[in-house]
Amino acid sequence: MLGILKEEDIEKLLKEQYIGRLACYAHGISYIVPINYVYSSGTVYAHSAPGQKIRMMKSNPQVCFQTDQIRDTFNWKSVVCWGKFEEIIDAAEKQRALQGIIHRMMPLTNTPSEQPSHGTGKKDTYDEDIIVFKIIFHLKTGRFEINDSVE
Repeated sequence: MLGILKEEDIEKLLKEQYIGRLACYAHGISYIVPINYVYSSGTVYAHSAPGQKIRMMKSNPQVCFQTDQIRDTFNWKSVVCWGKFEEIIDAAEKQRALQGIIHRMMPLTNTPSEQPSHGTGKKDTYDEDIIVFKIIFHLKTGRFEINDSVE
């Protein structure tokens, strides 16, 4: 059975997942990449080293975000959201966002004692090159498929 996720199911999926795909478009080019994220109150928080996605989002801050939970071909949930990129400049907000990402990601790693990439290590400060950003959603949709047949 195919269906539409209710708002509470969309929120639950966004909170439970930690890897999503971020799509951006600028200068006639589309670009989609996986990102680690933490979700709170209609906003995704993430970080990145400088690069193509950051340049593109600064040029065109309108982005699309997708995450899913796939058990198998006929049992899955998927959420697609549209929103606006904002780089976090305020030092206190940047630190809070990074701490939220660290607390979400570190329990999920197989080697928590190793230094993670781009600025989420066990430091009191963050790398100056790290860009911390948020995507503030203005539209969220969700779909699912469930195979409830009994063999």
